[in-house]
Amino acid sequence: MSKLPFWGVGLALAGVALLHWFLTRRMLAVSGRFSALVNRLREGPPEPGGDMTEAELVAAMIAATRAQFGETTEPTGPDTTALATEIKRTNSALLPQSSVTHVVFLGSLVLGGLASQLMGEATSPTSVLRSSRFVALFGDGPLAWVVLALGGVLVGFGTRMAGGCTSGHGLSGVSRLEPGSLVATAAFFGAGIAVSFVLEVLS
Repeated sequence: MSKLPFWGVGLALAGVALLHWFLTRRMLAVSGRFSALVNRLREGPPEPGGDMTEAELVAAMIAATRAQFGETTEPTGPDTTALATEIKRTNSALLPQSSVTHVVFLGSLVLGGLASQLMGEATSPTSVLRSSRFVALFGDGPLAWVVLALGGVLVGFGTRMAGGCTSGHGLSGVSRLEPGSLVATAAFFGAGIAVSFVLEVLS
């Protein structure tokens, strides 16, 4: 099966992000779901509203204030009215998603990767990157595994520090022109390009 053109991949990613929004009323975020699942394993079930985003929390506070003091209470920010309306329209956004939902979502990513490989070129799985430059630098033994593990730790650290990953910032945030997401996406893509050039020079 031939590879999709770049515009086809872009449309597919946009479709996934939109489908996720229509099904869950939440922005697509892989690292956020993984963090929520890990936190539940460590700390137990969250309190109601514990998985809410900052925007959802602000809207929930406005909705609760209006319920207590009446509709004459005006919000102070330019976007809070729309947020409050959205929260009132979709009560599910006030509730934390179940652990099963997180597991199904993350499991679907794995199944999607397997399906992509089955539909693509027939290649056998490897324990290291399928890259001649990477193998030339680090081999295909324990050193390569250590490097990949260290890379995974750094990615996790950067994701928590930036408050999102390529899905949260790169798809959901950039599509809404959020300044923080634009900076984060430029940073991690820029770092990836720089590292690829370094690896090419070293190999």
